[in-house]
Amino acid sequence: MPHPYQCLLYCSRPGQAEAGILVASSGPYIHTFNVHNGTYLSTWPSGQETGKSSKDDATAELGSGVTAETETHQEDSQRPRKRQKLSPPRDDSGSSTEIVVNGEDEDGQNRRLKPAISPPVIKLAGTSNGHHVVAVTGEDKCIRVFELLEDGCLIQLSERVMPKRPCAVVLTPDESTLLCADKFGDVHSLPLMGQTHEPILCSADDKQGLENGSKEPPQRDFVPSASSLTVHTKGNREALRQQQKIKNPKAEKKSLNFDHQLLLGHVSLLTDVTCVSISSSNKMRNYILSSDRDEHIRVSRGIPQAHIIEGYCLGHTEFISKLCIPPAHPHLLISGGGDESLFLWDWHPGKIRQKLDLRRPVEDLKRRHGLEPASAKPTIRDQEAAVSGDLEDKFAISNIRVHDWSSSKVNKLETGIIVSCEGIPALFHFRIDTEAGKIEHMGTYGPLEGNVIDVAVIQDQGAVVYSMDTVHEAFSTTTVATDQVQKERFPIGVMKITENARSNMCMQQHQHPQLITAMEQCIQRQSFIPENLTAKGKSMRDLLYGLESLRKRGGEEQNVRDD
Repeated sequence: MPHPYQCLLYCSRPGQAEAGILVASSGPYIHTFNVHNGTYLSTWPSGQETGKSSKDDATAELGSGVTAETETHQEDSQRPRKRQKLSPPRDDSGSSTEIVVNGEDEDGQNRRLKPAISPPVIKLAGTSNGHHVVAVTGEDKCIRVFELLEDGCLIQLSERVMPKRPCAVVLTPDESTLLCADKFGDVHSLPLMGQTHEPILCSADDKQGLENGSKEPPQRDFVPSASSLTVHTKGNREALRQQQKIKNPKAEKKSLNFDHQLLLGHVSLLTDVTCVSISSSNKMRNYILSSDRDEHIRVSRGIPQAHIIEGYCLGHTEFISKLCIPPAHPHLLISGGGDESLFLWDWHPGKIRQKLDLRRPVEDLKRRHGLEPASAKPTIRDQEAAVSGDLEDKFAISNIRVHDWSSSKVNKLETGIIVSCEGIPALFHFRIDTEAGKIEHMGTYGPLEGNVIDVAVIQDQGAVVYSMDTVHEAFSTTTVATDQVQKERFPIGVMKITENARSNMCMQQHQHPQLITAMEQCIQRQSFIPENLTAKGKSMRDLLYGLESLRKRGGEEQNVRDD
């Protein structure tokens, strides 16, 4: 089946509005598109060599048919462009996808590109100047940094494997450092342009091994930490004797072979992290905000004092999945999670300005779709279903995106917010009223063709691009749609931010046929990915809908940590 776009990122370069590039990940592939004319640009991996990509390689991988325009005339002296056919991998037992190209190379041999062995991309981030893109793959716990060329090609600069699976990645305000949060609860800092190096061996034995030409530290015999002086009971003494008989060498913990620093940690599963700079006492100060599964938002100082906790923002009753700080209002924080509400904070003092419930607009959507919403007072059966985890009426906020909008009514720049929820085929539009200190609901746009997965704001064009789930039924994360419905759905949609008759900002469906066609043809022409091969040991549902696994069920108190 064609894999939906699970991550979207818009990259623009200052002063080059027509050169805006949309970066979209579909399974293990990263595609780039020109937003202005809607043409396909390139794909990573190119299929030739992991870590390198060029426009020619990308064209050879997906073919010229991805673009809306095709060449109709060719010189007789030129060799005609090869026609490509993409097929699924031959071995259904593998976890990689394969690109097959029909035709012969210069030597007359059948040509087959290397399989894409990278796991699915779960996070995308980019610099404000549009020169670099950061991609996170969860299965191999890897952070890759790419250079984004003007023609849309991605060139891999570094590849760093973290000790635990990353769940969030963000750039510091100076964009020279990456903050990587993992589900174990730690936040590390890494230089954006850092490279891997040989690990340094510090102990005397390690130095001796290095002098002997060995790159790995020598293995040491296992020695139990307990002794006969600390063990008193009969059972423990017997266990100690058994441990002392162990002759297996003690496994040494390998250190990371790149520059990194542990900044802070949570005792709970960490869900999101962001950072901001604000002026305090005529001096710019940096702060790191991190959220976890236990309803906490921690405010810490920036590097190098990240171990100092400034305070907490407490008020959520379920896990927190998303943090967002509007660039135009750095003193405000917008958060959302499994309690189906948007929170507006004065984050530095930790005060709640507003709590906005999204339950009512979601129920209105379901009525329009022909679904009966849950009753206001849940029955005993509903309560039992909620404890056992079978109640599908719950939802969680999955994306919070900010856009600036110039209002002719007040003649100033206003800030809007685009919100999407997991398993909900709609976009929710809000405006920040800084004078009143609250969020105003501007409109709900749906039901759409499919559940919204990710959202990207094209600021210089006043548009919003959103990717949709083409596999599952609307309002469901478990029911698979029919083959006919999947074929009729578009993988993305475009909304235009406009001004209505009352000079209030709103969104309208925008026709961008070139971009929509290019992105649809792109995933249709890439390898069809069986659902059991989207990720190692995981289904496509687990990749697209992972927030509900954070919800505590049946009085669960123990945090689940993902290694």
